[in-house]
Amino acid sequence: MTNLKSPAFFISHGSPMMAVEKSKTAAFLQQLGQSFARPKAIVVFSAHFDLPRDIVITRGRAPKTIHDFYGFPQPLYDIEYNAPGSPELADNIADLFTEHGFSPVLDSEQGWDHGVWVPLRLIYPQADIAVVEVSINSRLGADIHYQYGQILAPLRSDGVMIIGSGSISHNLKEVFNPSPEANSKERVQKFTAWVNAKLSAGDIDALLNYQNQAPELLFNHPTTEHFLPLFAALGSSDRRCVQRIHEDIEYEVLAMDAYQFS
Repeated sequence: MTNLKSPAFFISHGSPMMAVEKSKTAAFLQQLGQSFARPKAIVVFSAHFDLPRDIVITRGRAPKTIHDFYGFPQPLYDIEYNAPGSPELADNIADLFTEHGFSPVLDSEQGWDHGVWVPLRLIYPQADIAVVEVSINSRLGADIHYQYGQILAPLRSDGVMIIGSGSISHNLKEVFNPSPEANSKERVQKFTAWVNAKLSAGDIDALLNYQNQAPELLFNHPTTEHFLPLFAALGSSDRRCVQRIHEDIEYEVLAMDAYQFS
């Protein structure tokens, strides 16, 4: 066991183009892995592994890179991120969920979606740290994803990093709107300021009730899959040790905030 817990993060992965374009967020992620001790392994809750089942856990030893998008430049489709999996860690995760009354499914064929490989390729370009991905379920609420994080929190004491990969705001319709709203950036900032205030205050009750309390929610999250990974990372943490470590807005409406849970 390590003496110091590995950190947990929520990372906004934004557009897949972040993998090939320079941006403030890409530059931030490129230096992020140098700011703390190298983890033994990484567990990722990705917005793009959203399944209508309780829990699916990747168990493959050499998962493939999934290019789960269309209409982008060819260089994106040429990228391979060959980080290994860890069947042993996957089994451990499944045991933890089973102990808490869940019935997880182990999947040896699932590869890395771009919510995994786009940020990890920037943070750990060598692709030499084992990864296990745990599904989310956007048909369920914030509470259950917070519980997922609580269940996996002990892994952090054994050197396993936990990442929630989504976006602090995610309104793709507005990104491609030919007549964008004049106050869109302000509506994004109002929502992200509320999230930051509640995280900084450790107000878990308000966050878990975000669908009734957060301002401009539907503008920032017409669907919930990109916000729910935040709750898994939050659940794995001490609510008193939350820090926003990056903020930016791309395309006027995609907030790229990142949080560290120490």
